[in-house]
Amino acid sequence: MSGWETSSPFLPLPDDICISSIRPTTTELIVSIACTKTYAHCPRCGARSERVHGHYVRTVADLPCGGRRVILKLSVRKFVCGAAICEQTIFTERLAELVQSYARMTNRLRQALIALGLATSAEVCERVAPSLSIQVSASTLLRRLREVACPPPVSVRVLGIDDWCWKRGQTYGTLLVDLERRLPIELLPDRQEETVTAWLLAHPEIEVISRDRAGAYAAAAKKGAPQAQQIADRYHVLKNLQDALKDLIARKQKYLPEIEETLSDAVPASARGKRRPASSSSDALALEQGKPFRNMSASPHKDAREAALPSPEKLRSQVSRTNRCALYGTVRALHTQGCSERVIAQRLGIARQTVHRYLSAETFPERATPPPKGSLLDPYKPAILTLWQQECYNGTQIYHQVLSLGYTGSESLFRQFIGLLRKRHQAAQTPSQLQPAESAREAASPTLPKRRLSCRQATWLCLSQPHKLTEEQKHQVALLCGAHPDLEKAYQLSQAFVSMLAERREKDLDAWLQLSESSGLAELKGFAQGIRRDYAAVRAAFTSSWSNGPVESQVNCLKLQKRLMFGRAKFDLLRLHVLRRA
Repeated sequence: MSGWETSSPFLPLPDDICISSIRPTTTELIVSIACTKTYAHCPRCGARSERVHGHYVRTVADLPCGGRRVILKLSVRKFVCGAAICEQTIFTERLAELVQSYARMTNRLRQALIALGLATSAEVCERVAPSLSIQVSASTLLRRLREVACPPPVSVRVLGIDDWCWKRGQTYGTLLVDLERRLPIELLPDRQEETVTAWLLAHPEIEVISRDRAGAYAAAAKKGAPQAQQIADRYHVLKNLQDALKDLIARKQKYLPEIEETLSDAVPASARGKRRPASSSSDALALEQGKPFRNMSASPHKDAREAALPSPEKLRSQVSRTNRCALYGTVRALHTQGCSERVIAQRLGIARQTVHRYLSAETFPERATPPPKGSLLDPYKPAILTLWQQECYNGTQIYHQVLSLGYTGSESLFRQFIGLLRKRHQAAQTPSQLQPAESAREAASPTLPKRRLSCRQATWLCLSQPHKLTEEQKHQVALLCGAHPDLEKAYQLSQAFVSMLAERREKDLDAWLQLSESSGLAELKGFAQGIRRDYAAVRAAFTSSWSNGPVESQVNCLKLQKRLMFGRAKFDLLRLHVLRRA
C-alpha cells in the first residue's frame, strides 16, 4: 500500500492523520503515518506557525491487529515559532489525541495495559501480554499504573468500617465502604484512632457507622462523627459471645462428656468405579479354579500376641504432653509470684494466648482428641464379621469375598482389621461370645474408644439453635448440660442471647445483662460488661438493617488483590487497585 489515505476501520486514527504506507510481516504491521495539517501551535506561547523547520520519525507501539503487533512510524514535523516575545524558537508539533510527548506507545495501548494491570498484576500482565501480541515489562507497567489517579472522594451517608491485615497479628490497615453502594471508598494504611478520626472529620455528612466491637473504631467514630449513629455488627457480637464461651468451656474442660464418634459409611466416588485386582496371580488363579483355601486359627500368631512396644508416634505424644505439663506448672508458678501474662509470655517465649489459657483452666488443659476418620473398609466390616461368625478365619478367603462385594481399598487396610478381629476373638476366649446380633456400628469399630467433647464442638452446640441440630447433637447437648451446673447455665444464657438477637427483641437485653452479671460465670460477666460499655451500638444492632456483611466481602476482594501483587506492590498501588476496581 502506498500513497496518502485516510485511516482504516481496522486502524482508526484522529482527524488530519493519514496513512502513507503499510508493510506487513509475519508478526508485525509497520504503518507509516503523518499529520496533514499545514500549521501547528507553539506549546509555550500558543502562536500559530506554518514555517516548517524539518521533520523526524517516531516509532510508536499501538494496539495489535489480527494477532500481529502494530508499529506506527510517525513522521513528526518541527516548526519555527515566529513570535518575537516567545523564548521557544523551534518546537515539535503535538498529536495529543494519538500519543503523548516522548511516549513510546499510543494512548489507547496505554489505557488497555492499565486496564489489564488493574485486573491482574504487573508480573502476570508481563506473562500474558505476548499471547495478546503486546510487549511490555512489569516495571514499565508499574510506572504506568502509578501515573493513574485514584477516584476523587465521594460523599457517604452510611459507612462501614473494618480492618484488614498486612501481616496477620502484626500490621493492619482500615477499609471504608459505602454500604448503600456496597463499594470501597477509601483505604487507610493503619487502624489507629487518630487516622480514622481525621478521615471522619473530613466527612461530616455521615449519618450511620457500622463497625465491629473494636474500641479504637468506637472512639474514632465518637470523636470524628459525633452526629452519626453507631451500629455494632451482629456477627461480631456473636463472635464475642463465642470467645467468652470458649474460655469458659476451656476452664471446665475436665467436665466435658465423652461421646462416641460414628464413622462415615460413605465410600468416595473416585473409589467406586475401579475395582482392585486380586493381591497376586496365584490367589486369582485359585479363586477362578475354585481351589479350597486352607483352614486357619481364629487366634493371632504367637509373635502378634506378645506385648507390642509403643509406636514412635505414641512416644512423641507422651514426650510432648510431659513438656506441656512442665510448661503449665511453670506458668502457674510465675503467676503465683505476681508476674503478669505479658511478662510470663516474654520470659518463657510463648504466646500470650497460651499463657491466658493455662491460667484460666482449672486443671491442665488436655489437647482435644481428633475424631477418627472413616475408611473404604467401613461398609464391608459387617460382612466380614458375618463370615467370621461362620468360622471362616482365612484372611485371603475373606479378602476375596470382600473384593467380590466391591471393595476398592488396599489389602493392608483389610489385613489390619483382620488382625484386630483376631485379637478381639482371643480376648473373648470363645467364638460364642462374638454374637452375630452385634450392631454394624460395633463391628465397624471393634476397638474404637470414646473421646471427650472438644471445646470448639461444645461452643458450637451452645450457640446453635435447637431446631437445626440432629438427634445425636441434641443428645450431646443433654450430656453437656448434665455434666456440670455451670455448663448448663452457660448453655441457657447463650441460647437466650442467640434467640433474642435473631428475633430482634432489644427490650429483653437489659434483663439478659442482669442475669449474666449475676450468674457467677466470670467469662459471661465480662462479656456483659463489654456490652454495657458499648450499649448504644449493640442495642442499635437489634433494630437496624445495616451490617458489616458488605465490608467483609470487600475485605475478601482486597485479600485477592494483595496476594496478586505480593512482593512488588506498596500501599499506593494496592489502594489504586482497590479504589479503581470499585
